[in-house]
Amino acid sequence: MRDSATGKIAGFTELMWNPHKPTFAHQGITAVWPQYRGKRLGRWLKAELLKKLQAERPDVTIVRTENADSNEAMLKINTELGFKPYLAEHVWQVPTETVKAYLSSAG
Repeated sequence: MRDSATGKIAGFTELMWNPHKPTFAHQGITAVWPQYRGKRLGRWLKAELLKKLQAERPDVTIVRTENADSNEAMLKINTELGFKPYLAEHVWQVPTETVKAYLSSAG
């Protein structure tokens, strides 16, 4: 989606579909640039793409998406669109300097 006044990109969303799994689709990243947030564009983008999917791929019966628990805005959008939790994942990270210090002390 582009800002009609400036031509700049305001946001986007993506959808993946595989002909080998014709009943399944994955709605990937949805992003709205900060200066365009608060106008319900993320919701609109996701909903419009789901409408397009419904029209072009009527055999799709399952659509998955994902987002971080910390992203309250996208959680709200996904809940309003009818998505329900399916799978939880915990991702851990550590600074490489911490790992190096541990490894050098574990000798």
